[in-house]
Amino acid sequence: MEKIVYLVSFLLAGTNYVVNFSIPLYLISKFSATPFILGIVGFFGNFAYTAFTYIFYKIKWKIHYPWFIISSLLISFAYFALPFLNSYSLIFIFLFFNGIFYSRFWPSLQYFFSSESQKIDRYNLAWSSGVIFGVFVSGYLFKIKNTLPFFIGSFSAFLGFTLSFINFEKFNQIYKNLPEKFTNKKTLNKEIKKVFFLNFVNFFAIGGILYLFPKLALTIGYTPPLISNIVTSLFIVRFFMFYIFSKIKIKLDEKTLFFSYFSIFISLIFTGISKTPIFHTFCLYILGTSSAFSFRMGILNVIEKGFSTELNESIIGIGLFVGPLILGSLSQIFGIYNGFIFSGVIILMFFILQKYLIK
Repeated sequence: MEKIVYLVSFLLAGTNYVVNFSIPLYLISKFSATPFILGIVGFFGNFAYTAFTYIFYKIKWKIHYPWFIISSLLISFAYFALPFLNSYSLIFIFLFFNGIFYSRFWPSLQYFFSSESQKIDRYNLAWSSGVIFGVFVSGYLFKIKNTLPFFIGSFSAFLGFTLSFINFEKFNQIYKNLPEKFTNKKTLNKEIKKVFFLNFVNFFAIGGILYLFPKLALTIGYTPPLISNIVTSLFIVRFFMFYIFSKIKIKLDEKTLFFSYFSIFISLIFTGISKTPIFHTFCLYILGTSSAFSFRMGILNVIEKGFSTELNESIIGIGLFVGPLILGSLSQIFGIYNGFIFSGVIILMFFILQKYLIK
């Protein structure tokens, strides 16, 4: 059953990114979408994901049930329908509901490891390799036909549903026996607050990259396959850094925090300054390293200290919807290049904020 969980996490992560990375390209090609619209698109799905993971965290809604099985089917339907929608409003609505579906998928899947936190590293390698595959193929699929990534993503999600559904009774029995150790009444200590805030900042940057970098890259003259190759580099590095961080121990202290924030700052600043593929790739290498560190620290702290996985995912979701919204707004006002530069400055403001407010 464990191998099925790894495979399903690979498939759905690939599904998510083959579609999400194609959405900006699709909206630009079909509707000539502005940076602000791209930011709003990134906002809707991720806002729903954040809101509902937090709601489910507060009410602890039936964690002893494999909700990820049903969610994968609903995700498949949503992605299949997207190319048939001819207005922004309908696309926003579908992405909002898809965010709700994912808010049940990832936390539910992570509960599988609630008794064996040491297997989280394998889980991280599984889903992060799916992200690499999804982003890499998205540009090539889009070049063949701009709707193909959505149909491939839908098929991949349906395959994940099929693999888990044929083992539904086994999964159902496993989930019924999960330990009741998660609670929302525990007090968050200083360390976990700092990890959560770093997770928010990393995914703030990643969300902005996913939805706004294609616009910047097309402005320079990059092709869709080249864009997907560049963004894939972020996730390749994150995959390898997940493995490296699983083998070495790095403490979360003021030095590692500063290095992480500074890495994100550099990544965004020079993404806005650069106009060459090699330098853009290097910028995303830096972000991939930082995001691997913060995500691993976050999920391990949550599981080992008995917090709900929805709590960690809701923090990530906030970053994913705030990032595109702010970067999209700044790019609309000051231009796409300056939007990235100003977002990098905001990262330093976040560092100062957490340093003096988190006690």
